[in-house]
Amino acid sequence: MMLTPLFDYESHRIIMETPFIFKGDDYLYFPEGVDFYSLYRTKRKINSFSELEYIAEKFIHLNPEFKLSLMTSLFKILSDRDSGHIIRTYTSLRVEAMVTRVYNKKKVPYCKRKRKIIFNPSKMIDRKTKMKIVGSIIGTKKRPTSSEIDQVIEEMWLEKEKITLIKVAKKLHTSRYLVSWYFNEETKSSIKKANLDIKNENLISRAIEAIDFLTDKGNALKMRELKKITSIRNYSLLKKAVFMYQNED
Repeated sequence: MMLTPLFDYESHRIIMETPFIFKGDDYLYFPEGVDFYSLYRTKRKINSFSELEYIAEKFIHLNPEFKLSLMTSLFKILSDRDSGHIIRTYTSLRVEAMVTRVYNKKKVPYCKRKRKIIFNPSKMIDRKTKMKIVGSIIGTKKRPTSSEIDQVIEEMWLEKEKITLIKVAKKLHTSRYLVSWYFNEETKSSIKKANLDIKNENLISRAIEAIDFLTDKGNALKMRELKKITSIRNYSLLKKAVFMYQNED
């Protein structure tokens, strides 16, 4: 999976991921799992102000000595749609207030899923080799527990990534056969509904990004233009996107 850095870490000496001491080893193994935070994103952009605030929480957790003034400047850039990382632009005053609040509070951020194996980022290890290492340590023949599968599905839901048996197995570094037991008829029905919700939320995010573009500099929004620029024909979804754009806290 291609990951995109949210910040110019080289210019500002930003710690982008939870640091570990490898002592030359290719990887570290934590039997009980360990919290892992990252300031990279997938192809999915930041969808809301709450997501932006969560990134700020991770940022100061990873960089506790960072200067407030520079952090504020970086988040003002990140919160602009032109950065390419977020679907809409937020006002500088709102971003500044949020960053100051997060900076002063310095809470430990919520961790989506603990990692058992951390690979050394300075080592060039291809995916096939990583899979072999994971298999030899954790055991590819071990059937994942219900809670482990639930955690992966929750992570995919939060990332608004379509949930499939193949993808779940891949994220758990195991075979489709060993997770297929989880996908009974009731679960399949729930996941089908979840995937429809994910699809609609992704469409709404695309519409919100288009709304921000079309209303730039105070221009009035025209639904015809919104339909044209997004290719979304579901009028109720477009109306919901407009409502969310105008009423986000």
